[in-house]
Amino acid sequence: MGCFPEGGGRERIPTREECLELMNRYGMLENIVEHSLKVAEVALLISSALNRKGQHLNLRLVEAASLLHDITKTVCLRTKEDHTQTGYRLLKEIGYDRVAEVVAQHVWLEKASDPRLVSEEEVVNYADKRVRHGEVVSIEERFEDLKRRYGSSDQALAYLEEMENNILEVENKIFWILQIPPEELCL
Repeated sequence: MGCFPEGGGRERIPTREECLELMNRYGMLENIVEHSLKVAEVALLISSALNRKGQHLNLRLVEAASLLHDITKTVCLRTKEDHTQTGYRLLKEIGYDRVAEVVAQHVWLEKASDPRLVSEEEVVNYADKRVRHGEVVSIEERFEDLKRRYGSSDQALAYLEEMENNILEVENKIFWILQIPPEELCL
């Protein structure tokens, strides 16, 4: 299995090939695979640009977490479980602890963030919000779609609006560091 130095120890992070094998092994639907591949592309582009501006994002971690963020979504479409939590548990069980931590936050960011630093969690969360199915769209377009599909109650709409406001804060932070507007990033 792939390893990558992380801080003082070694953190297991699967290679791209290992991620693709896991996606196949866990029966991800083709449209979810397509979405995950595009999320990884967007996340790596943003992370590379941020690293050129002085950030220190682990590109292998970003790629693995992006590819695997919906690893259990296919099963959860049947079981109605929370795919962030089932994905987290699966990845922890197979020894990818740090990847699991990022995957657990791809829908909702749990940690307070440093306004000067962008985390891998923020990048994967943001990239996921920029990809509708397999297409890169604006945050506004993505949330219009999410509200149409999942906003069946006032409570659901309020949840999505809060999520949209949170991700717009992340977008502002990312693009303040990059010193370009979001639409200028060649996605």
